[in-house]
Amino acid sequence: MMVDAIKLLKEKVAGHIDARDTERATLLSWPTAKIEVDGDPHPYESASLVFADYLQEQEIEVTFDVLEPEPSVLKGKIIIPSPLQVGDRLLVSRMTGQRYYVLGKER
Repeated sequence: MMVDAIKLLKEKVAGHIDARDTERATLLSWPTAKIEVDGDPHPYESASLVFADYLQEQEIEVTFDVLEPEPSVLKGKIIIPSPLQVGDRLLVSRMTGQRYYVLGKER
């Protein structure tokens, strides 16, 4: 019975956004970002958008100490690609001056 109640609650809040200043948008282009906010007549270009760090491509410099077969040090970079793709539904928050902060993407 408790499982059914939890399932019903999940279904009711599936499309709910928990903040008054949070809106939905669609990603029109990437990596040169362009979004269309639901209800707004014009899309927003990358100059008026700020993306959360975890949504952007990340480059990490790494050093590996290898002990066998002989000691050596290997250096390189790991690139973690952005999880964003054109057509993704986004959660955005309006900032001052017609700018938007992209919080994340819907599942």
